[in-house]
Amino acid sequence: MVLICRKCRSMLKRFLPFLFFVLFFSVANAQVKKAQVNKANASKAKLHFRSGIQLRNNNQFPEALAEFTKATELNKKFDSAYVEMANIYIKGGNEVNGMMNYKKALAVNPKYTEALMGMGKIYRDSRQNLDSTLIFYQAAAKVDSTNKEIFYALAWTYNARKEFDKAIPNAVRSLQIDNKYKPAYGELGYAYRASKQFAECVEQLKKNLAVSVVDVAYLYLGYAYIELKNKEGAMQQYEELKKINERMAVSLQNKIDAMQ
Repeated sequence: MVLICRKCRSMLKRFLPFLFFVLFFSVANAQVKKAQVNKANASKAKLHFRSGIQLRNNNQFPEALAEFTKATELNKKFDSAYVEMANIYIKGGNEVNGMMNYKKALAVNPKYTEALMGMGKIYRDSRQNLDSTLIFYQAAAKVDSTNKEIFYALAWTYNARKEFDKAIPNAVRSLQIDNKYKPAYGELGYAYRASKQFAECVEQLKKNLAVSVVDVAYLYLGYAYIELKNKEGAMQQYEELKKINERMAVSLQNKIDAMQ
């Protein structure tokens, strides 16, 4: 009995390395096959994604959504496909599915700027939750400091919260990125007027107009001069504005005519 056990142990010692090799080879082979399948699926997912982009560009949104869905089924970490799906859902008025897909994209890539901005817009426009709006826009600004739309969105949000002193630097930052970006001028002018910082408005807008001619800048500069009771300064802006935007010039002229 003892001799048999010793033989068994001897045989086990001889075959154990072989068993370990077989097990290791099986696991490694399974991993290789899994990697090959994942690579093939990722390649197929990209094809569906590209097809989805083409369909989206042709305004074939249901068909595009189907392609993006196939892409995410093949590649669960396809963050761009989730964002495209979210954008289509939002465009169609489906906020719930839009938000769900933005969150899926952010779960894969927490620094995905478009997904962060998308979430911010949902909270801004649909849910009217400015605290959450601000959180997402601030997160986007930390990721991308060269995106004019992010800083414009921050300026809009701070203005909506009546935090004008915080809106101003964000609008200025947006214009530093693109001095011709009209929406940022709107938020900048609104913040200066709401906070009655008319002299500061004149100083800032003169800097902007020294870089490039923008009709909205002339308009708000004219408004600032009106508030400062400087009719001559306001008329100068009117004359410049008349050259590039007659409709805005008329609006400014009416304000000037109403000055006491």
